[in-house]
Amino acid sequence: MSETKTNRRMKQKLLYAIFFVFLFAFSAQAQNKRIRGTVTDAVTKAPIEGANILVPGTQTGTVTDKSGQFSLQVAAGVKNLQVSFVNYQNRTVAINGDELLAISLTASSKALDDVVVVGYGTQKKKDLTGAVSTINAKDIGGRQTLQISEALQGSIAGVSVTRNNGAPGAGSSILIRGITTIGANSPLIIVDGVPVSSIDNINPNDVESISVLKDAASAAIYGSRGAAGVILVSTKRAKDGQASFEYNYEYGVQKATASPTYAGVQDYMRYFNEQAVNDGATTGPYAQAYIDSYLDSNRVNPDKFPNTNWKNTLLTNNYAPRFRHDLVFTIGTGKIKTKASLGYSNSGAFYDGYKYERYVFRVNNDMQINSKLSANLDIAYKRTNNTSPNASPIYDSRVMPPLYGAYYTNGQFALAKDGRNPVAQLQQGGYDKGNLNQVSGRLAFTFKPVSGLTLLAQVAPTFDLDKSKSFYKQILFTNPDGTPSPLVNQPNTILNEGRSEGFTINGQFLANYVKEIGKDHTIDVLGGYEENYSYGESLSASRTGFALTDFPYLNAGSLALRDNSGSASESALRSFFGRLKYDFKNKYYIQGNIRSDKSSRFASQYRNALFPSVSAGWTISKEKFMESFNWLSFLKLRGSWGKAGNERIGNYPYQATIAFNNALFYQNGVIIPQSTGGQVVYAVDNISWETTRTGNIGLDASFFQNKLSVSADYYQKRTYDILLPLDIPLYLGYDKPNQNAGILDVKGWEFELNWKDKITNKLNYSVAFNLSDAKSKIGDLKGTQFIGDQIIRTGSEYNEWYGYRSNGLFQTQADLTGAPVLSAATKPGDVRYVDLNNDGKITSDDKVLLGGSMPRYQYGGNVRLNYENFDFGISFQGVGKKLSRLNADITQPFAEAFGNISQDMIGKFWSAGNKADQNLQATYPRLSRTSNANNYTLSDFWLINGAYFRVKNITVGYTLKESLIKKAGIQSCRFYLSVNDPFSISKFPKYVDPESGSYAYPIVTTIMAGATIKF
Repeated sequence: MSETKTNRRMKQKLLYAIFFVFLFAFSAQAQNKRIRGTVTDAVTKAPIEGANILVPGTQTGTVTDKSGQFSLQVAAGVKNLQVSFVNYQNRTVAINGDELLAISLTASSKALDDVVVVGYGTQKKKDLTGAVSTINAKDIGGRQTLQISEALQGSIAGVSVTRNNGAPGAGSSILIRGITTIGANSPLIIVDGVPVSSIDNINPNDVESISVLKDAASAAIYGSRGAAGVILVSTKRAKDGQASFEYNYEYGVQKATASPTYAGVQDYMRYFNEQAVNDGATTGPYAQAYIDSYLDSNRVNPDKFPNTNWKNTLLTNNYAPRFRHDLVFTIGTGKIKTKASLGYSNSGAFYDGYKYERYVFRVNNDMQINSKLSANLDIAYKRTNNTSPNASPIYDSRVMPPLYGAYYTNGQFALAKDGRNPVAQLQQGGYDKGNLNQVSGRLAFTFKPVSGLTLLAQVAPTFDLDKSKSFYKQILFTNPDGTPSPLVNQPNTILNEGRSEGFTINGQFLANYVKEIGKDHTIDVLGGYEENYSYGESLSASRTGFALTDFPYLNAGSLALRDNSGSASESALRSFFGRLKYDFKNKYYIQGNIRSDKSSRFASQYRNALFPSVSAGWTISKEKFMESFNWLSFLKLRGSWGKAGNERIGNYPYQATIAFNNALFYQNGVIIPQSTGGQVVYAVDNISWETTRTGNIGLDASFFQNKLSVSADYYQKRTYDILLPLDIPLYLGYDKPNQNAGILDVKGWEFELNWKDKITNKLNYSVAFNLSDAKSKIGDLKGTQFIGDQIIRTGSEYNEWYGYRSNGLFQTQADLTGAPVLSAATKPGDVRYVDLNNDGKITSDDKVLLGGSMPRYQYGGNVRLNYENFDFGISFQGVGKKLSRLNADITQPFAEAFGNISQDMIGKFWSAGNKADQNLQATYPRLSRTSNANNYTLSDFWLINGAYFRVKNITVGYTLKESLIKKAGIQSCRFYLSVNDPFSISKFPKYVDPESGSYAYPIVTTIMAGATIKF
């Protein structure tokens, strides 16, 4: 009975529970409501797929379908929805009881509203009237390079970055819009408002953005230093509310992109014999039987019959390591914001004894003292340690033939080539060391006394403390039997030491006033004063004759064999400058800049110079007649004209300076040193600035709700008053003085394209591409010519190839009969030149301009993808047109009259032992040393199409989901794999990199893995 009652009660409770569950569900359903709607483009009315619909303050949300429609159930009390989509402005929509919503989104102009750093200030990108290009931290740090200069390669239209080797710590040369002058063409580098000596002194991971001022309208504000363009670097700073600690680690290995190989020992002897016979010998130095039996002899007696692969023996590291660590501390409060970073990088080489390491430390402090006064206190330190052997392993690995030994079988160093043993030199011949230290600071106060007025005072000192040591050690060799050999690598052990100290200081005072007048007018006025002062001092000392060759200090050297020297220099620049900017309705813009400079590098009556510029812009897309063009988001036309200068022409060019030397006299059996001095160069005191005048017209546009953006520029610039060494009468007894005389013209254009879009809510991507060209032409040099294999003269391009026209190779003696030749020693198999002036002989009068050596049609770009937590990026770079000369290390056999021969030449040179049809196909002349002057003088025979395409970087990364790491106190954690310079496509032989120089350290492919963790 009790069980029945119990069961009955349980059933009643269950029925009650089911009833309450249904009641609760019904009640909850009654309190919710379903919202439906459509999201479209405000202008085109096209549906937007993938738009986010979210209930504010919750995780409740959905996305629109292909038709732009959505359906979402929300609580009855919800009054608003947040709607967002990439490249569109976010919108909050009121529900107001309506269950069917029609929501339109307006395309975002965020990219156009981005703030761009310009000279002594910032501007919105849409307000620019000059030619200014920018890249951000992702573009710089994403290249995974140790040097910023390399990260710029292919990143910005009009910016040319070239390199000729990939040695640890090697930088690249930067040109903006081609050549500007005959002398220094590198741009001015400004970091956080302070001029610096090198852009590579900065850790790439510290960079927030880089702006490049390319035309005179943007660069004239820097006056006498802006002719070659200006690069403005802004470093990262903490933001209010930030608090994090970040650690980055990266490890990589480097491998040569291309490397030539050389003939084996038997081939070497055969071809050396052929070369000797071609040059007049009856037979070669190596008998055929000796050659045939050489490898057998080597196995029996390798000391007497060496067979050395010098490439493998010297370059023992197939892969060179590279790693770096970065620590970043960030904290921002209402009053103080600090960002501190410490970076360490280390690179090895393909051979022992080479090491490059760099320490970079930076602290950026922003302090809000009160509502009107703030301050910045920045401190940076950079130390570079560079150690390398004073040998030339790359050069020696390509020159030394295999029949010279590196070691004896007893383990001792072999004599090799008469005591020249590259392995011994590498391991025991000494080293070069450089320790470079730079400490810089910046203290700036910003005061805003009234609305619209900003006053800034800044002082920024920089100290450079460098030292160098070169120790050249004498190596004592033994014979194969262990007895001492009289041969040595050099007569004495020598130590050279150097110390240098530099001090520069920059001081600025700026006043900037911005005023909006009504709704339509805005004026922006800037006035400034700046001083730059630089002082440097150096000394060096050396001694020879060290009894202890392992004690590299001066006091251990001989007192009788010592030397020393010292020098100092200083310069100063004082400037006043101003800028006036006016815009009407954010539609019409006009801007004027002017700068007055006074430089200590010129005589007092010629120190002043004025550099003006003017620019204007018209935002056409804001005109009423453009309203119907729904596909056009933004269109602006801009033009500029201005002048900038160059004062980098030495410290005292207008003064008569004394050159000091030491002469040795032999008197009464004693050597007596005597100091001498005299004026060498005639001084002209009325020299002054080189001036560059630039005109620029540009167009900026964006389409399809700012998904596609395009920028194009055309410019012409002329540099005049270029300092040139003009002739003076010989009877004066002086070298040619520099005088203002030269003219150089450059014409060019630039094009940049960017596309950014979102395929789905999880997948977005961007594509960027740039293309530019610049061609220089020498206008007038007053008869001055700089002649070599490349020439600079009136009518030529800058460094244009200058040589002979070739017509293949002489095939037979009959071809030579009566033919004009460069040398009477010309024989079949030598290069045949064209007698252009028809005088029956080949002379220097037959040399002509062969084409420009500078790169043309330079391009670059990148593609980036993001899918959920994965990211992928690829960047590329290339040159569309260039005339390049094949390197001597692969075209000229038997360097130094004993060196090896490139493997690629074998079977491709003219030879008396070839059949006639083989010689007709020959791409190299006959083997000869006596014909070097004839065959290897500059001609189009050795010029090839130097255009190339190169993939600069490929990176794949993955960021761990926040849910996995949040409990551990980690904000984010990203892992990545990356490769730099994985491959290139060019007309060069496969064993030659299109960027490498002759006998240079190879360009490298770097494979990296890294991680970034932020707490």
